[in-house]
Amino acid sequence: MSAVGQLIAGVAHELNNPLTAILGYAQLLEGAGLDHRSADYVRKLFKQAQRTHRVVQNLLSFSRQRKPQKQEVDLCRVLEDTLTLREYDLKVSNISLERDIPEDVPAVVGDPHQLEQVFLNIINNALDAMLEASGAGVLKVRVFKKDSFVCVEFDDSGPGIKDTSRIFDPFYTTKTVGKGTGLGLSICYGIIKEHGGEIVARNRDEGGATIEIRLPASQSVALTEALPAASRREALLKGRVLLVEDEEAVLEFQRDVLSGAGAEVTTAMSIEETKRQLQTGLFDAVVLNGRMPGGTSAPEICLWMQGNCPEMERKLLLTFSNVADPATRTFLLERGVPSLAKPFEVADLISQVRRLLQKEGTSEEKSEEKAAAAGAGV
Repeated sequence: MSAVGQLIAGVAHELNNPLTAILGYAQLLEGAGLDHRSADYVRKLFKQAQRTHRVVQNLLSFSRQRKPQKQEVDLCRVLEDTLTLREYDLKVSNISLERDIPEDVPAVVGDPHQLEQVFLNIINNALDAMLEASGAGVLKVRVFKKDSFVCVEFDDSGPGIKDTSRIFDPFYTTKTVGKGTGLGLSICYGIIKEHGGEIVARNRDEGGATIEIRLPASQSVALTEALPAASRREALLKGRVLLVEDEEAVLEFQRDVLSGAGAEVTTAMSIEETKRQLQTGLFDAVVLNGRMPGGTSAPEICLWMQGNCPEMERKLLLTFSNVADPATRTFLLERGVPSLAKPFEVADLISQVRRLLQKEGTSEEKSEEKAAAAGAGV
C-alpha cells in the first residue's frame, strides 16, 4: 500500500503540471470573446479538464497525499454536480433517478472534492448492485436536515447488503473478482468521520439498501457566494515579478496570466538563474515552484533568501504540483509564506500575487516616493 501511494503521488505530480496549463488556458479563452460555438467547445474542454483534476485529487486522497481543503460547502450543489456526472450512465443502464433535494438546506464545512468522491462511490456501488440483480432499478436520493445535521440518503432497489456490519471494512467486497477492491466504502467512511459526521448502511424491509450520510450543519446563516472569476480578474497588477518554473508549458501559462494582468514578468527555469536574478535585479514578488530540479527544497530556498535578500522572503509565493509534505507545510506556515497547489485557477494566482504586491507597495512606487521626498527636501 505504501508503494502504491508513492506511485500515485508521482503520477499526480506529472499530471498536475500539464493540467495547470490546460485549465489555465481554458479559463483565459472563456474571456477571449469567442463566437458561440467556440465558447461552447472551451466550456466542454474546461469541464473535462476539471473532471480529470478531480480524478487526480481522489487518487491523492486515496494515497493520503492531499490535505483536505475545508470550506463552507453547499452540499446540495456538490450532490447535484455528482449526479450529473453519472446521470447518463444511470439512464442507459435502465436505472431511474429520483431526487428530493430542497433548496433551503444549510451549508456544511468540508472538502467539496472529497465529498464528491464519497457520493460517487455510493452511486457506483448502488448502480453495480442493481445491474447485477436485475439489470434495472430505481435510485432515490434525498437531502434533509435532522437536528444539527444535514443528511443525504441513497436508496437503491437492489438485493440489499449481505453484511451491514462489515460494509465499511477495508478490502471487504461482495463483488466478483476484478469488479471491486473493497476500498471504496472504507475511504468514504474515513472521509465522513474526518468531517465529524456519520455514515451508516441498512437494508429496508421492502427490499433494497440505504446508505445515509450525516454531516454537521454549518453555524453560518447562509453561504457567502464566491465572486465569479471574471470579476476577480478585473484588478490589474502593478509591479515586477520574478517567475520561476521548470515546466515550460506552466511557465508560459503563468507568464501570460501575470503579464496580461499588468505585471512586468521576468522568468527563470533553474535555481541558479533565480539566485542570480535576485542578487542583480529588483523585484516586487517572486512566484516560485517549490520543487525545482536539483534537490533544493522550499525551506532551503527561504533560508537562502533570508541570508541574501531578506526583504524578498515576505514577497514569495510557492507553487506545488501536489500538497507539500508536513514538515514543509509547518515551516511555511510558521514563516507566513503562502503557497498554491496545482492546478490553480487564474483568479487565485492573480489574487495571491496582488496580495504580495500590496504588502509594502512596488519598487517603482518606492522609487517615486523617494524622489518626491528628495524634491521636497525631506
